[in-house]
Amino acid sequence: MQKNNVEYKRFIWDLSNVIAGNEMNKKIIFLCIGTNRIVGDSFGPIVGTKLKKKIGNQQNISIIGDIDNALTYNRLEENFKYINKECRNSLIIALDSALSNADDIGKIFIQNRGLSYGESLKKNNSKIGNISIKAVVGEDTKNSIENFKILNNVSADKVQKMCNIVSNGIIEVVNKKVNIGKNIYN
Repeated sequence: MQKNNVEYKRFIWDLSNVIAGNEMNKKIIFLCIGTNRIVGDSFGPIVGTKLKKKIGNQQNISIIGDIDNALTYNRLEENFKYINKECRNSLIIALDSALSNADDIGKIFIQNRGLSYGESLKKNNSKIGNISIKAVVGEDTKNSIENFKILNNVSADKVQKMCNIVSNGIIEVVNKKVNIGKNIYN
């Protein structure tokens, strides 16, 4: 069962602590970045779809980006100023696939800062959001053409596993089933 999975527990712990450092009474906006047309870039839209089904109807939650309405790099760029200006009183959590070192493949990173998007394909890497969640799906070759090939050849099972950890963890934390700061490793 996933709740006994060490990666899942670590994700819940990290997310709980990052969110605890922010105001929980704010509206939470999830920016689920990516496209379902490239397996390695489908993390955001898959998570967005799962979140919409489970928590999308809650009044203080907005989910932007899912399988049907992908929040691609171009759409994010078009809406960048609006999101940063109009949503600045909200807690913005940006989720995206990432490429990194070989040792990090399969890991999920949560940071208490904005997400640099488009970085692995050498696009404008502006930061967006207050919290970032990155799922490392492959190794960064530092070459945009090679990185694009890597994103096209990522295992769908690997992406799905990370999507399940993140979406279920977010749902659990948002529904306040986790006591913020409680050690869940015991």
